[in-house]
Amino acid sequence: MKTHAGLAGQGLTGSPRTTGLVSEKVAVSVVFVAAMFMSIMDTTIVNVALPAIGRDFSVSPTAVDSVSIAYLVSLAVFIPASGWLGDRFGGKRVLLTAIAVFSVASALCGLASSLGELVAFRILQGAGGGMLAPVGMAMLYRVFPPAERIRAASILTVPTTLAPALGPVLGGLLVTDLSWRWVFYVNVPIGAAALAFGARFLRQHAETRPGRFDLAGFLLSGIGLGSLMYGVSEGPDLGWASAEVLATVDGHPVLCRQGAVTVAAFHPELSDDHRLHEHFLRSF
Repeated sequence: MKTHAGLAGQGLTGSPRTTGLVSEKVAVSVVFVAAMFMSIMDTTIVNVALPAIGRDFSVSPTAVDSVSIAYLVSLAVFIPASGWLGDRFGGKRVLLTAIAVFSVASALCGLASSLGELVAFRILQGAGGGMLAPVGMAMLYRVFPPAERIRAASILTVPTTLAPALGPVLGGLLVTDLSWRWVFYVNVPIGAAALAFGARFLRQHAETRPGRFDLAGFLLSGIGLGSLMYGVSEGPDLGWASAEVLATVDGHPVLCRQGAVTVAAFHPELSDDHRLHEHFLRSF
């Protein structure tokens, strides 16, 4: 028979499957789906508002494209660091911080008084968005055993199918009936709800020893991925044969390859190609 002290001790250590009244599987799934829904919808809902933003700030369509490009480039730059941050500070802390950064940046985007401010806040928003998917996916696979991984992956069908379809429709309604600023404000209540739910029910796992942060690898891979995203985004407007687009797209493999070499130098145990590949998959 278990004593009260034993039950209390069990409550303190906590089962990896339950957190209070909500199981850990449910807690991680709810927070991750909300975060991904918010992030994915943002990429489609903002595109609808770009003409209105251009008219409000009196800028050309080419200039207003920087609102989307800045977010995508920032997203690509910060993804590689998310795996190390999750291992160093814990998945719960990093995921909730990313949600908070994304939500605050969304509110700031709605308050922007110039195109420059809006682009700066979109970069901040991309920094938060870049950490959502890798850290959330790692937490999802941690709480679901291997036999249930397919079930865990199926959870992602909710944000990946609903958000892209809902974004343009909701964006059109908001821009027409309210203002383009509401395509950013709409993220705030979703983020606040996910943040409150996660703070209450997510379980903080013990941090592992991630090793020293590979700054050189982060910069090289971040610049490489950011350059690729910039080139792909600007290709339709500048022309795929333009020198600027070719330089950014063609330079991406070189920078990312050098980033992989730097990782191998910092982590000799990953010098084997297969293990280095797995290391990068964890980061993305």
